[in-house]
Amino acid sequence: MSKTPNPKQPFFITNRVEVSAPELRTLVKLYQPLVGSQALALYLSLNEDYRSDAILSDSQAIYQLFEQLDCDGKSLFAALHKLEAVGLVQTRLANNEIMGEVLLFQLTSVPSSSEFFATALLASLLKEKVGVTAFQKLSRDFARESKRNENQVNGMQNAQDISASFMEVFRLPAAEAIDPSLEVKQAARENQPQKDARARINEDDHIDWDFMKQQFEIYQIAGPEIDRNREAIRGVMRTYGLSEQEFVDEALPCLHGDYQLNMTLVKQTIAASVHADRTRQQMKAATPTTANRASSGAGLEPQAQKVLQLAQTKSPAQFLYKLKTAKNDYVDASEYKVIDSLYNEKGIPAELLNILTYACLKSGSNISYRLANKILHDWLQHGVKDGRQALEYLAQREQNKGQYQRLYAPQKRVEKGTDWSKHQAKERTDVSADDLKNFFKNLEDETGLS
Repeated sequence: MSKTPNPKQPFFITNRVEVSAPELRTLVKLYQPLVGSQALALYLSLNEDYRSDAILSDSQAIYQLFEQLDCDGKSLFAALHKLEAVGLVQTRLANNEIMGEVLLFQLTSVPSSSEFFATALLASLLKEKVGVTAFQKLSRDFARESKRNENQVNGMQNAQDISASFMEVFRLPAAEAIDPSLEVKQAARENQPQKDARARINEDDHIDWDFMKQQFEIYQIAGPEIDRNREAIRGVMRTYGLSEQEFVDEALPCLHGDYQLNMTLVKQTIAASVHADRTRQQMKAATPTTANRASSGAGLEPQAQKVLQLAQTKSPAQFLYKLKTAKNDYVDASEYKVIDSLYNEKGIPAELLNILTYACLKSGSNISYRLANKILHDWLQHGVKDGRQALEYLAQREQNKGQYQRLYAPQKRVEKGTDWSKHQAKERTDVSADDLKNFFKNLEDETGLS
């Protein structure tokens, strides 16, 4: 927890959040009983004091907050710690060569009422603060309202997180903290939004979501959080060929006790750590072959048949790793990010993406967005829709006087040197003494040296 005795301690506000009318009501009715009116005023003041054009040297002194909120340092930091504890503000301590230690305040958006009541610690504390009767009334009011309304600083990443945790600031009965009461659980159920039925594609991914939820519950990641990130989780598992347990193991370093699954951080971590020995062993394991393949390798050259078979039985990450290791090369994290984007964002089928990877590595030493998009656009313009057609098209290009290499490989400009043997210096042997005298005389007249 931050608790500076220095009133001249500089602080810097890193962002601003939009507070809508429903969010302001959530702040006043649900958060204010927990943190108090002074903490609420501090949150709104920090939000309004943010300047988009400010730089770190524009930091203000902490005593300016004393004057603005009409309070002393002890009251200010007590209010700040409450905001940190409920997650509305994150405080980091940055070391600047010129200004020394600077407090960085990062504001977070106000959660919805359903998210508030679904957080057992917050709901339990609210019940303790306002009483069972008032708590149940608040729960019902917000539940009815939800049903009526259901029609992104330099060096900040390296700054130390010194925010107060919930248990450092608030106290709950041990039984309530471990197992919320019936009123809290009922409030969580009442405030869960009802989801409209939507048309969805057949999710034939064979993922055991119940098993994954059980594994994450050990680390205090609730089941609804897994459901919220289901599409992103499915995409990562397909890209890297991970099982449920392997995905959980890879995601563990990204859990920081905030009860949420940061999929952006999970993707970055897996892309950066996929070279580890344990993950490499996973990459070498073959993925079960999908039955009833739409395309076969009949009619292709033996080498192309092997490539197509490998493309049909490997995930995009496994296929890339296989090709790179065959060339005694390694996979860069940026290459995994490229295939993840093409697979999960652009929706390129795994088989076609694997052949696209094969084409990129034939044309260059690694995969890049620019080269992959160039090849993909060329394929689409020529009607290439699956792995077999892509291999046939590549073979046709290679046979057509090397047009494949000229089409995809970057053009190189060859600098031609001068053949000085063809440019001999001309020597005059008929220069007389008078000619030399006139030459130097003219030179003196032109330069003014006479």
